[in-house]
Amino acid sequence: MSRWHYQRVLWALIIIAALSAGVVITNRVRLEEANRTVTLAVDFQQVQKIARWSGLTTGEVLQRFKQRGINAVLFKEQTIDDLKQQVWLQPADQAVVSLPASERGRVRPGYTYLFTGDASLAARLALHLQNKIPGGVQVLAGDGFTALGVPLSPEELKDVGLGFPEKEMAVARDAGLLIVPQVRSWYGVNANSLAAVLKSLEAYRDDIVALLFNDKRLPGYPLYLSDLAALVEELQVPVGLIEFFPQQGLNQLALLLDKKVVRVHSIGSDEIMSLTPAAALERLELAARERNNRLLIVRFNLAPASNDWLNDSLAFVGKFRTALMNDGLVIGHAVPFAPLPFSRLWIYLIGLGVLAAGVLLLAAVGLSGAGVLLGLLGLGAWTGVVGLNIQLLFMRKVMALGAAVVFPALAVITAMSPSPRSLKAALAVTLRTTLISFLGALYIAAILADNTFILKINEFSGVKVAFVAPLLIFTAAAILRQEGEKAGATIRGWLDANLTVKLVLLAAVVAVGGLLYLSRSGNEGVGLLPLEGQMRSFLTDVLFARPRTKEFLLGYPFLLLSLSLGYRHRFLLFWLLGLVGQISLVNTFSHIHIPFLISLLRTFNGLWLGLFLGLVLVTAVNSLRAYLRRKEAWPG
Repeated sequence: MSRWHYQRVLWALIIIAALSAGVVITNRVRLEEANRTVTLAVDFQQVQKIARWSGLTTGEVLQRFKQRGINAVLFKEQTIDDLKQQVWLQPADQAVVSLPASERGRVRPGYTYLFTGDASLAARLALHLQNKIPGGVQVLAGDGFTALGVPLSPEELKDVGLGFPEKEMAVARDAGLLIVPQVRSWYGVNANSLAAVLKSLEAYRDDIVALLFNDKRLPGYPLYLSDLAALVEELQVPVGLIEFFPQQGLNQLALLLDKKVVRVHSIGSDEIMSLTPAAALERLELAARERNNRLLIVRFNLAPASNDWLNDSLAFVGKFRTALMNDGLVIGHAVPFAPLPFSRLWIYLIGLGVLAAGVLLLAAVGLSGAGVLLGLLGLGAWTGVVGLNIQLLFMRKVMALGAAVVFPALAVITAMSPSPRSLKAALAVTLRTTLISFLGALYIAAILADNTFILKINEFSGVKVAFVAPLLIFTAAAILRQEGEKAGATIRGWLDANLTVKLVLLAAVVAVGGLLYLSRSGNEGVGLLPLEGQMRSFLTDVLFARPRTKEFLLGYPFLLLSLSLGYRHRFLLFWLLGLVGQISLVNTFSHIHIPFLISLLRTFNGLWLGLFLGLVLVTAVNSLRAYLRRKEAWPG
């Protein structure tokens, strides 16, 4: 079969794969659009503080928040510090004095005693202390109070969870608000203690949005994780996955619960103090609109210098509610995503498209024979993996990484030509290049379409490779195409060239740029550059979905410039910057927790804005070239 004919077959496979990806993505978009309900929760501890300083009851404050859009309350499991107005601590030598004569002889040296006059609270404390503290609890009775003795110091007691405030939770429920309980971890967890702690939540199961965990390690992980899953399943509530707060055991628990998970975004009590209301509002809104967070914990900046905590907080909630409604979201009882339909046939066909593109890429760099051989080997392996369902999730990640590497490199290599192009032709080739890269983006968005990726339990693997490998492939292809058999000699000549100050400065600039590029290519980026935060906020406000800087400010302008100049080795950096934009385009769709339509709009905005800036750049460079030619200073 001639090269032309087998390439036509490969492109046919790529088109079939794109159509298959379209089927999967259609199902994914339907799933995402069907889950538009968000829950807004306030932290009960802040509600209590606002109520105390406003001269109102917590119930009255909750009603006012409800009128503005709040429909849930976060209740953290209480600690001894939270209960200091209801419980007082005494060491053994002081407790002796407080107890009646009949109980003084039972006081144990080294114990700490918790005193309370609330019988129901005493019962709750006894339950949790018995299940969370080795050695049990000593119960002593006084005149109108109960004393609970434990073999721990007050310092050791401070982080022990002591259950939830039932009366306050009942007030919230009676006000028509949903409940978000957050359980603390404890030492010596076992199946019985897990059951005792979670049993107290059974009365609220119909009102619970999601069960949250407070610490970096789930209670019972790893030995009793299956027991925890069974108890949560019995409770019939989803668990909350808090964004940017990894918790050991939570992903495994989510899988045991068949992905009955709600994504949660929360700004911490300390962090909210450093944010302006506008910044906090933008962050919460983007978390819901662009990252599928469906439970939003709203906290307020209760700074001492503020004039009116209550009304400022109510105004913030009102603005947040309006922003969410403008985004097409509905405030209600958030629920987990429905299962996404899955077909190994569509996944298989998409994988064939990735393999076909890989063969085309190798042919484009002059390795046609190796491409065909590797393509056939890949076909056999992929067919076996999908057919036998062996390590399919892992291989889907491998295929997604392959698409992220192959398509940007293929797109720009096929656009490369030593001949300068007219502006019209350069625009057309840029659009064609973008379309080829976009095929790879579609493949990734489809091949990783799964609830575990939507919930970010799983993630695209190999981000650094996806950002670096296409640049290396293009550089090698450019040298081979330009130099042919002289490529080796040319490279040796470069390496033997005399070192000049200009080369050292250029190398330093490239090194710094490369480090910055890599540091900002992961799933968790580094801090923003000066003024970048303001630019991002402005673009978000104007364009709804902010385009990526690497696309509109670097990629498209320099790709357009490179095409208008034609390939020369001295323009290699321009071509690589153009390729960075294509890499970024594909990478945008590897973040499956971002709704597909948001990624699509972000890509479109990056394209038109980047082309506009590219036209400005090319026009400016052409004007400069004309001027330098008149002065006989243009190098050619």
